[in-house]
Amino acid sequence: MGKISESIALVVRNETAGTLDTNIADIEKFVTERIKDYSPDTYMGDADAAKKDRAELNKAKKTLGDTRRAVIDRLMQPFVDFESRCKGLEKLIDDASSKLDAIVKARENEEKDAKRKLIQAEWDSRKFDLFSLDKVFTPKWLNKTFKMADVAAEIGAIIDRTYRDLKTIEKFSSDADTLKAHYLMNLDIADTLDYGEELKKKRELAAREAETRKARVHEERIEEQKKEVCMEAADAARSSSMASLVANALEFDVEPSESEYTITVSVTEAQLLGIKNYLTMQGIEYECNELVF
Repeated sequence: MGKISESIALVVRNETAGTLDTNIADIEKFVTERIKDYSPDTYMGDADAAKKDRAELNKAKKTLGDTRRAVIDRLMQPFVDFESRCKGLEKLIDDASSKLDAIVKARENEEKDAKRKLIQAEWDSRKFDLFSLDKVFTPKWLNKTFKMADVAAEIGAIIDRTYRDLKTIEKFSSDADTLKAHYLMNLDIADTLDYGEELKKKRELAAREAETRKARVHEERIEEQKKEVCMEAADAARSSSMASLVANALEFDVEPSESEYTITVSVTEAQLLGIKNYLTMQGIEYECNELVF
């Protein structure tokens, strides 16, 4: 089968530069001279005459334009027919090429599938399971011009870079496990280190908030205790007054009653020593047991 591209080489057998013999030069001379008669100064105060001559000028323009377009259309017709016939042939060729394209694409896909399996086998041979091949696969590896040796080299470089980046994360971050997981999702060491800095700032902020909240809760509890102590003192004062009145009326002494209490406090060693000293000075026996959680 001969090469169709050589058999249909278009040859122009006779090409003549277009010539057109018209009276356009006469018309140019006539219009150039006559157009002076239509100067606005000629119609000062005579709008009716201006309107009539304006219509005449528009008519002249339309006549000239219609003639021009008709001549050009007539002259261009051979070129229009030529272009239409060429495009028709180009479409026939394109349709035939499209049908063959399916066969070519099917073969190319088979070759790419086969190479993809070779690439997967190369990946599997590295015994690397931190992420799958799909995460770093690049279409250029499937090109015929891209050799398997080059693919293997790039795979090795990817794995080596991953291990280096993970070591970098371990060296510079106290959140290694969290940042490693983040890195293995995007494989971007710069983004991961930025994320680590942000994580550190948020942790510090959370710690400050916890300390502030602890201090606030402590202050609120102290205020509650002050209120409780005041209320208990008032109740005790009332009870003492009543006991004194009864004792005076009956002429006998009323011994104050004793009760045992368990109080749980959160204090430093210095504060605990102060409490023990105060209880001892008051003649109060106590037992002190440290709570272990």
